[in-house]
Amino acid sequence: MTVDQSEEPADVAEATDTAAPTEPAGSVEADAPAETAAPTETAAPTEAKVPRWRRFVLPAAAALVFAVGAFLWWSAANDEQLSQAEVRDEVLIAATQHIETMNTLDYREVDAGIEAWMNVTTGTLHDQLAQVGDEERQLLADQKKISTGKVVDSAVFSLDGDTATVVASVEVTVKDDADPAAEPTLKRNRFSADAVKVGDEWLLENLQQVAVNLS
Repeated sequence: MTVDQSEEPADVAEATDTAAPTEPAGSVEADAPAETAAPTETAAPTEAKVPRWRRFVLPAAAALVFAVGAFLWWSAANDEQLSQAEVRDEVLIAATQHIETMNTLDYREVDAGIEAWMNVTTGTLHDQLAQVGDEERQLLADQKKISTGKVVDSAVFSLDGDTATVVASVEVTVKDDADPAAEPTLKRNRFSADAVKVGDEWLLENLQQVAVNLS
């Protein structure tokens, strides 16, 4: 019996017909074009916005600082001028009183009068008054004169630290007890006084009578 070998079993033929051809791994990715990532857009730099309040506050603050500085400078200048004016007033008051004292003497109280002169003077003038002896004191007492000085006008001629020069016009009223019937006489003199600050007070260092120009 002859066997026909050209025919394959049905199940084998069906398996052959239904098997799908296989493609190499990765063939799809190779054929399809690769997708590229879209370029990232860089945000354009934006200018920093200055808060509205700073536009007004900063100039105002600068103006305020300038105003404060100007005020402090003006205040310091005024304080210096005020201090200088106060010193001039202090010198003028003290010198005026001292010049009146130096032109005042009561023959009945010579020692007290000379003591008062010494209390308002310093330096050479003070030393000269301290050397007034008994004979000079007796001479003043024997004259029987009562002199009272009054400054009618005065001014600070110069001021430099603790030294000053004051010019004063003085009226001296003199009463003569040796002649009770006589009227008091009035003398007008002009003095230049050099004042020095000693401690907390101004004292006279020099006192000279100056000529009065009547022309």
